[in-house]
Amino acid sequence: MNLKLVNLSLIILIALVALSGCDRAQKAVLDVPSADATMDETMMDMEATPVKFILLIDYPEGGKDAYIAWVTSVVPALQAPEEVVRIRSYDNEDPEMSPNRLVEWEFNSFLDMATYLNRPEIAAILGDIPNHTSVTTAHTFIQRSDYSKGEGGNWQIKGILLIDYPLGGKQAYLEWVASVSQALVAPPQLKATASYDNYYGESPHRLVELEFASQEDIDAYEELEEIMAIEAELDNQAGSWVLHTFELRSDYINE
Repeated sequence: MNLKLVNLSLIILIALVALSGCDRAQKAVLDVPSADATMDETMMDMEATPVKFILLIDYPEGGKDAYIAWVTSVVPALQAPEEVVRIRSYDNEDPEMSPNRLVEWEFNSFLDMATYLNRPEIAAILGDIPNHTSVTTAHTFIQRSDYSKGEGGNWQIKGILLIDYPLGGKQAYLEWVASVSQALVAPPQLKATASYDNYYGESPHRLVELEFASQEDIDAYEELEEIMAIEAELDNQAGSWVLHTFELRSDYINE
């Protein structure tokens, strides 16, 4: 049987907000932002910058249906608090590839996320996840302004890039991204995209999301010469990276 793992940052964050309350948790969390953030930047990020909290999940062997049944039972409680903007869940296009599932919560600020996680019913549900999965890792990402494109909708296909910066190479990576961002977002097949940095500076350092209406659209996008060139150069600009393609599930659509 696989060992059930939960990312340490999830445990720490829930412990902070549950044991200390939001006001004190806010002060404690200030000690663990990404290393290159100033105090002013950290406060601004906590108060006004969109945050995405994600879980990357593997189903137990033969246990997907049981997991989905459990999720169905807790969806109303997860969606009810006013702090959460929306929740979406996705299955990996390749059912044999890890992670099998992506779940993401969107918040208007880090403080909204802390308030949400401070709720006893939410902490209880998150704490129960390892009983229904084989592996779960949690990450907190804060939105950046390198590039974005947004057409409203529940787009069926989501590509996610999980990127680590080279040692000492974050600034060079960001400069390269600025030079290719227009080519990245211009194609009409791409419906929405945004970039995020890991709030704690841990791996993966960056999350990039690319949303499409169909599998045909993502296939056409990836075959464009300019996109293939950007992907090839990513090998030189990133320390490491991995791309996953996920399909939207209907678990959380009807908020």
